[in-house]
Amino acid sequence: MNPLLDIRDLCIGFDAYGQHRRVLHNVDLHVNEGERVSLIGQSGSGKTVTMRTIIGTLPMPPGKVEQGSIYYNGQSLLDLNKQDRNRLKGIGISIVLQDPMLSFNPVLTIGRQMDDVIRYGDLRLRNSRSRADRRTHMIETLNKVQLRDGGRVLDSYPMMLSGGMRQRVLIGMALLNKPRLLIADEPGTALDVTTQDEILALLNRLVVEEGLSLLLITHNLGVVREMADRVYVMERGHIVETGTRDEIFDAPQHAYTRELMAAVPPLYGDGVKTTEHEGTQPIVDVASVSKDFETRSGWLNRVTGSFRAVNDVSLTVQQGDIFGIAGESGSGKTTLAKIIMGLTAPTKGAVQIDGRSLDGFAGTQEFRKLIQIVYQNPGSSLNPRRTVGDQLAVPLKFTGFDKPSINRRISELLDLVELPQNYSAMYPHELSGGQKQRVAIARALSVNPKILVLDEPTSALDVLVQSTVIDLLHDLRREFDLTYIFISHDLSLMRNFCNRVAVMLRGEVVETGPVAEIFDTPGHPYTRALLSAIPVISPEEDALKPIVSKEERAAVLATSTELEDT
Repeated sequence: MNPLLDIRDLCIGFDAYGQHRRVLHNVDLHVNEGERVSLIGQSGSGKTVTMRTIIGTLPMPPGKVEQGSIYYNGQSLLDLNKQDRNRLKGIGISIVLQDPMLSFNPVLTIGRQMDDVIRYGDLRLRNSRSRADRRTHMIETLNKVQLRDGGRVLDSYPMMLSGGMRQRVLIGMALLNKPRLLIADEPGTALDVTTQDEILALLNRLVVEEGLSLLLITHNLGVVREMADRVYVMERGHIVETGTRDEIFDAPQHAYTRELMAAVPPLYGDGVKTTEHEGTQPIVDVASVSKDFETRSGWLNRVTGSFRAVNDVSLTVQQGDIFGIAGESGSGKTTLAKIIMGLTAPTKGAVQIDGRSLDGFAGTQEFRKLIQIVYQNPGSSLNPRRTVGDQLAVPLKFTGFDKPSINRRISELLDLVELPQNYSAMYPHELSGGQKQRVAIARALSVNPKILVLDEPTSALDVLVQSTVIDLLHDLRREFDLTYIFISHDLSLMRNFCNRVAVMLRGEVVETGPVAEIFDTPGHPYTRALLSAIPVISPEEDALKPIVSKEERAAVLATSTELEDT
């Protein structure tokens, strides 16, 4: 049987700044009818270049196909002209990108954007459907991706939908013109574990019901184990190993594959790393804190009501703790962190940092020297127009350092995060994701804080880079006696990094305690539902996860709204 997608001996090169660099080397890959194939590898391995070459969006120049071929349904894609190549988009081959919010136009309704996709497909297929027929087709497609109130979704704007709903709509848009091959590029990376689990189950169901073939591009090995029939492992533009899912996960042959597997933090089993710490000195004390936000509407922006983002939260962080705050998107984690950082005032309750109340203390120079934050996406938190040295100097200038002291401190900070001294003159776009996150950590450490708030610091990184950043954070904590508040929905990482955890749901802390206690004997149904949804890479870990049926999980999560999450 001929494959639906067949890539043979593909080599891609780029010309830039007077130099030529080959980024794909003799890549062979195929996807059969109805098959689920995964392409894995760390950032920079060539996965995205491969995907963009398939769908015809690789910029040429500077990119260039040096040799090889790509066949779709027996037709050579590289020999097609631009018009014929475009005809296949959305009809033969569709794609679901990583961040659904970036895939939508924020000023157009979902219905308008889906309608544009249908009309484009009708033009290519030489069909002509009425507006009413197109709307009926959109609602039927939304039903396929488990969005029952299709009319309401079509009349909504992207910002009015939750992350899981936006991802479902994006999958629905990809299905509108009945493609045969669906390419999913990191479809669950931007989602919390329960929503990701629902999206993966949806993709699996669509492969069967719609007769789709699936090419899944990801660095999440737990997702690959749940989804793929066959796996290709890519390193630096080379396919270094391929085989069935069981062959790759049970007996990986290549050293790089084994390195990827070893970097995945285990949820259960002997490989779990524990962070031992029994603090006796409280450094963060949150007492009965609540936070209300006003809702406004109309041209006059009048107050129409309010909602409570954090509700009567009390917790204590000891000096030297790595204190994890877990929960789904919208659970109140980030709002609580902003309150602790003094960036927003609580509606009621009190917060003490190092024995001092935030009232009159938050925002002072002394307070900023005490607590700093490392954000989720270093590409967004770093100024693209400033060099690394300039960005490290900013907090130093505002805390009384003179120029010679600033230069010495920048050198010290680069040494601390294990970056070469010449990186001081580089710009963020010249650095890898892991290097950018090291710069962000160095900037947070510049004023010698006691507390670091880590807001999803590794969610944008692949497992190998994540592992090096976590090791760095451990080393810095031991050297400077730092306290971390770690906000994440990656519970596997939290299990191996934190010593204590609080689980949040709808603004409330439903469970808190030592990591081993929370993960081994979860007491709250919501915690059990979260743990049961985490994709793992071994049958042994699967057997140790809490067993929660789909019905039980749905009942627990029924309180998390969809359109009302605005």
